[in-house]
Amino acid sequence: MQNTVWLAYTSRRDLSAAARELLAYVLALDAPPMLAYGAHGKPELAGGGPQISLSHTRGAVACAVSDAPVGVDVEPLGRQIRDWGRLAERFYAPEEQSYADSPERFLEVWTRKEAYLKRDGRGLSLPLGQINTLSIPEISTRFADGFVISFCGEPAKFSLVACRLEQLKNQGLLEKRETDALFTVDTGRCGKKT
Repeated sequence: MQNTVWLAYTSRRDLSAAARELLAYVLALDAPPMLAYGAHGKPELAGGGPQISLSHTRGAVACAVSDAPVGVDVEPLGRQIRDWGRLAERFYAPEEQSYADSPERFLEVWTRKEAYLKRDGRGLSLPLGQINTLSIPEISTRFADGFVISFCGEPAKFSLVACRLEQLKNQGLLEKRETDALFTVDTGRCGKKT
């Protein structure tokens, strides 16, 4: 199975439910699957199956599905973060601190850390300032329609499928595209490059 990240734009308020609905669609299920949680809260399919990772933020939900452990995180690029410089000093490795010289780069590093922590499964029990995600080849980052998406898995290369969550029930299978280029979305037609 190839690494795939599904990104769905949504205005729903219950983002956890929206992420589970996206996962159900990705797995071709009629209803959201039962999830089990590891010691540090990492979700997995209760009955076994592929490895999964879920993420949500205002305006979007994401899930990654793979045969190997995976992590995914998504954040809006316009998110207002107070004291992002001080947060970088506290939680980022020195190289990451140097790289994160703007709010956008701060969010890029943040999603990389989240994706790494989710794949690892130990979450915030790891020392964040000692993990330099810029030097971890299993992490890749993309930008799509105002969001930053980071994926951690082997290999780091991933396909990105993007659409509106509300359209999933009204359409057939979404088209997957594998590319190293930036992927943007025509919100009128899921998965189509603009």
